[in-house]
Amino acid sequence: MATDQELIALIGQFEKEHVDVREALARIDAGVDSRDSNSVKSALAMSNGVLVAGLDEHSSMEDNVLFPRVAEFLGQGMVGVFAEEHVQILELRNQIYSKLERGVADFEGCASFSELLSSHIDREDSMLFPASRGALAD
Repeated sequence: MATDQELIALIGQFEKEHVDVREALARIDAGVDSRDSNSVKSALAMSNGVLVAGLDEHSSMEDNVLFPRVAEFLGQGMVGVFAEEHVQILELRNQIYSKLERGVADFEGCASFSELLSSHIDREDSMLFPASRGALAD
């Protein structure tokens, strides 16, 4: 089990990873906004490392390492919402990458994925992580 200080450091790592995810989403959003299939496909391919293996590891670490500990302070209800969203985010991600493998740019799927993931990150960065840091530092 990670110490509280290790969890605080892990939150910092998550915040840095969020920057990379936001950059990937911005590239995807640009292609979606212009309805440019090639741009969407290129953005997804370029972002594969961040949005596939990176997002899998990130979500797993939050769900299995950080969330169980901070649920003790913040409540399972609050933390559970974020864990449930991980399932939805990964399902949407899998959908758009599956279509990409078939040569299809899924504009609607990409837009939904970006909207949900951006909202999720915004709420983690502005609410969950600061509250977690405060609870862990006490």
